[in-house]
Amino acid sequence: MKKFILIACLFLSVAQQASAQYEASSIPKELRSHAAATIREDIRTFVIKGPDDMTQTGTHIMTIHNPKGDAYAEQVFGYDKSRQIKSIKGEIYDGDGKLIKKFTMKDFKDYSASDEVTMFSSSRLKHYDPKQNSYPYTIKLDYETKHNQSLIIGSWNPNYTVDVSVEKSSYQIVTPSDLTLRILTKNLQSPGKVEEQGKQKIYTWEAKNIPASRSEPFSPIRQITGMHVMAVPEAFSYYKYDGSATDWKSFGNWMNATLLKDKRKLAPATIAKVQELCKDLKTDREKAKAIYEYMQKKTRYISIQIGIGGQEPYPATDVDRLGYGDCKALVNYTQALLDVANIPSYYCIVEAGNRKIDVEPEFANIIDGNHVILCLPFANDTTWLECTSQDMPFGYLGDFTDDRLVLACTPEGGQVMRTAVYDYQDNLQHRIANLKLDSLGNMTGSLSTAFAGTQFDNYFSNLKKVRDEQIKALRKQYDINRIQFLDVNYKVNSAPKLTLQEDLQISIENLAVRNKDNMTVFPNIFNRSAGIPDIRNRKNPVKITRGYTDIDETIIELPKNLKAIILPKTVKNEVPMGSYEFTVKLEDGKMICYRKLVLKEGEFPADSYESFYNFMSEVAYTDSWKYNFTYK
Repeated sequence: MKKFILIACLFLSVAQQASAQYEASSIPKELRSHAAATIREDIRTFVIKGPDDMTQTGTHIMTIHNPKGDAYAEQVFGYDKSRQIKSIKGEIYDGDGKLIKKFTMKDFKDYSASDEVTMFSSSRLKHYDPKQNSYPYTIKLDYETKHNQSLIIGSWNPNYTVDVSVEKSSYQIVTPSDLTLRILTKNLQSPGKVEEQGKQKIYTWEAKNIPASRSEPFSPIRQITGMHVMAVPEAFSYYKYDGSATDWKSFGNWMNATLLKDKRKLAPATIAKVQELCKDLKTDREKAKAIYEYMQKKTRYISIQIGIGGQEPYPATDVDRLGYGDCKALVNYTQALLDVANIPSYYCIVEAGNRKIDVEPEFANIIDGNHVILCLPFANDTTWLECTSQDMPFGYLGDFTDDRLVLACTPEGGQVMRTAVYDYQDNLQHRIANLKLDSLGNMTGSLSTAFAGTQFDNYFSNLKKVRDEQIKALRKQYDINRIQFLDVNYKVNSAPKLTLQEDLQISIENLAVRNKDNMTVFPNIFNRSAGIPDIRNRKNPVKITRGYTDIDETIIELPKNLKAIILPKTVKNEVPMGSYEFTVKLEDGKMICYRKLVLKEGEFPADSYESFYNFMSEVAYTDSWKYNFTYK
């Protein structure tokens, strides 16, 4: 009986310890502050046995504090020909640490990794959503995956998300002792350690007790401020292609010798077509423009994520025959066409998106980049081409790929280059409005707006739309009650610089407010800024990724016999982040309003946010000014 009681007590003790391990209340108070979720423990281990033999194992325990953390509880595993999921098992606990349910791989739903623009993809996803309605709760996951390559080792970013705190996180890579591992580290709590055990070398990094932080607008991206470890073997295997790389130059040579090799051949008929297209053109730039526009008319973009990990372009002959391709294939095809005219070009890997993210300039890897564009290295005039758009003007990138470091695959190997930079003066929106106000408060007239730099993209999609679709888009873009677009015209001007010209004839019912003999008029009609959040005790620098200049000139012809009650004012303000000017005057029966807002790209100290907040608050207040008139 005593033995039985002792065993029972031991089981009870173990159960209580397991329960206590997952109690939400055991999380330190400082780790619950600002946290939607807390990583209790995250252990990730990669074991490289050979160039095409790597295993990943992991344990992930996370407590979800509120509905904002639910997305972090969802589990997604990708797999394809180079990676297989060997096992997944998990458990869910309530706030007191009591087991609610268990799940395994059979409870995951299986999906293709294709999206709405992807025609083919060999990648698939397994997805599991815990779907708990009571908070807090904890999810524990144990998994193992097998990889038939060693070029891509999952990186470590323990504090990537601002509203997730971390109790413990570790990252370990085990390699043969004779394998050289290139390592990039950023912003770590403590340096990693390396141990030799027999014929193995073990690399380990750890992080503990990282509090969550509040989201602060205009902050640098987390890729820059968060902890980060990335590792790449100097010698590797990728989809049965062996290789070695110590820097971007050698990595680019490997790309040229494997993934890009023998892909730019064309049929004789296509070669003859290009020769005919260029025969009367004098400069390489003229020829490249004609070839680019030929490619745009002949092809369309379709995502194809199959082959060598979605990294290898389809041959130019296939694109020429089928008339479609993904970004890799269309860039490669354009290169093949340019080859006919003996115009050099570089296949360039870029991290595309509205946020500017560079490839790591000193650390060659295949993870950086999600898109491919084309570089034409003309002397003193490097030109960049977006080959997936059927409409984009020659030499224009826009904010999808502007101002970031990319890997250019040149004949001499990989080279890091920066794409086209558009500064706040280039990113111009200049609008001139000539309007007439009647005695009932209705407004009619014309708007003429020029968009340049990254603002060229603002309404460029309207250019090719039919009239009804243009008007539908304009109503959303201008967002003014009862606005009607009576005439709509767009054109693209190439000189003196690339601009989109928008000319509108409009009417707006009851824009001014008539109350007996009084009328209220808003001089700034089409471009009102919003304020920014008031953040006290800010931690992060102020980062303005993309600057711009907006100029609005509005002339309103007033009804006769109106007299101003409030005299117009002039506002001028300037801070390191930009400047603002707003003036209104009455002249010859017209209200003339001039507004100019400049926001400069750059990084500024955290304590400058207060002046930025005050500046933008004044802009928002002044933008909404109204002026009262009365009839004589």
